[in-house]
Amino acid sequence: MTVRCKVAIELSVLAVLTVAFLLLFPRRPPAVDMGLGGFAVLCLLLSAGYTRRVIWSASPSPVPEPRLKRCVQVTLWITVPVMLVFLIIGLFLGYRSGGWAGAMHRVFNWRMVAAFGFYLVWALVQQTLFQYYLLGRLLALFPQKHPALPVAITGVAFALVHLPDYWTMLATIPAGLVWCSLYYRYRCLLPLAFSHAALGATFYYGLFGHDLAAEWSAILP
Repeated sequence: MTVRCKVAIELSVLAVLTVAFLLLFPRRPPAVDMGLGGFAVLCLLLSAGYTRRVIWSASPSPVPEPRLKRCVQVTLWITVPVMLVFLIIGLFLGYRSGGWAGAMHRVFNWRMVAAFGFYLVWALVQQTLFQYYLLGRLLALFPQKHPALPVAITGVAFALVHLPDYWTMLATIPAGLVWCSLYYRYRCLLPLAFSHAALGATFYYGLFGHDLAAEWSAILP
């Protein structure tokens, strides 16, 4: 059986199970997603040799080494302006609802820093699953000179798993596409995880005033 055939079967089974899970459990505690994500990463670690040796070896990076420094620079140039937009919107919304005190509380909130710390671990899990696992297998399934289709599928899949939170899903479509494009070029996960955590924290606190730190601390033992 060829690698493409194996990948096609593997991804087909995974797609069916994922769709069934999302339909059966559209709203679920964050602990469920975190537990499943941790289990998936464990499975991926057990097959990391095969993924590196067989899957990714067929799709070398278009950017020569060293790639980490360049990846960090590009990721910062993309991430920081979007973060500032989220924080400025948060200041405006906070001021409108509670004056300057409300604006300061919404944006200059130490709990956002705590949420970033929690989020970073979860972001690294998600980026590993979608970039290292899914994007690599889609590149093996659709071998071509231009990786637009695998990148697009991975980015959209990343957004769809955020359903039924439609606002988050819409926000993560462009984010997912950008992160997938960056990983295809530079093959560096950690800068993407930092970008993911920073944007996620400022998105929820700035735009929605949603206290992630309180929500996540409630599920910890």
